[in-house]
Amino acid sequence: MKLSIIILFQIISFNLFGQNNVHYQLTNDSDTLYYYHYEKPIIEKLNLIKPEENINFFRFSSDKYYLELSNHLNKYILYADEVWEGKKTGEVFIKVIDLDLEQINEIKGLIDSLKIKEIPSSNKIKNWTSGFDGSTYKFEIKDGNTYSFKHYWTPSSQNKFEESNTIISFIKEIDRIIKYEKNGEIFMKEIPFFSWTKDGVSWNAVTIITKENYSEYKKLKRKQSKRKQ
Repeated sequence: MKLSIIILFQIISFNLFGQNNVHYQLTNDSDTLYYYHYEKPIIEKLNLIKPEENINFFRFSSDKYYLELSNHLNKYILYADEVWEGKKTGEVFIKVIDLDLEQINEIKGLIDSLKIKEIPSSNKIKNWTSGFDGSTYKFEIKDGNTYSFKHYWTPSSQNKFEESNTIISFIKEIDRIIKYEKNGEIFMKEIPFFSWTKDGVSWNAVTIITKENYSEYKKLKRKQSKRKQ
């Protein structure tokens, strides 16, 4: 499996995927408010495919990773935003993991067998509840000029019914296929920040430090802060 690691010290969006197609239509069950307020900034930061681009894609995401299938690239992304003195610095560590052909075919088979594309968004499912804590999982599907954005708050906290059970099964299988547990542990060790967070979640993780390396890192952050002033 090919791994590529990128550290971005400035958040810049590049258009790498050709001509835009601005004439796309959102499906009726898409949550546009959630997309524009929460999701769009992350998509731009991670340089993921945008719905206005002339590319068909399937994207599954959560606070753990962003997984993207298309005819261009098939990958998933782990990332962490640096936090220093209680604020985001604008620096982000991104790890892109390319999916191999076996993984791609297994994921596509799972999408079809569980009929993921047919599940309505949670705001159209009568039994689906929402809360403040927990995790939100999202499905995005671009097919021709049609785009859908669906999100589901903490499927494991729902009462057991068909849609929640299906999404729980999908999450578990995707984590297995992409070897998330193993690659997630490696990613955590590679994060070069002492303190970091992820968009959409309220927790910070702090790297184990010593007095010596903390002092050096603190000097580095002071220099970077002065350059930005």
